[in-house]
Amino acid sequence: MKIAIPTQDGLHLTIDFGKADTFLIVTIQSGEVMDEELRKNRLNTYMEKKKGPLVLISDCTVVLVHKMDTVFCKLLQENHIEYIKTDENLITNAILRYLEHEYRKEANTCCCP
Repeated sequence: MKIAIPTQDGLHLTIDFGKADTFLIVTIQSGEVMDEELRKNRLNTYMEKKKGPLVLISDCTVVLVHKMDTVFCKLLQENHIEYIKTDENLITNAILRYLEHEYRKEANTCCCP
């Protein structure tokens, strides 16, 4: 499974999903991180929401976010990508919490306005 995390520096989550210029893609297998890949978002995601980050993360099943507007929430839902809100700033901490199943009860419920 692959998790997408919006970031600017590969270490911290970006506050706003739609303004992320990079996504860290983390591949998880049997509860362990197997691979990490940075994908640059060269598309204008704010103006072209349907073409923006969705193209970059279409192979992912989960997105960890701080906040996201309703358009992106709906696009992720329509494409069967789960989004999970986190207050963590460090990507490492957010992934650890995900692996420990701390986010399951909150999934797809609290990041859309």
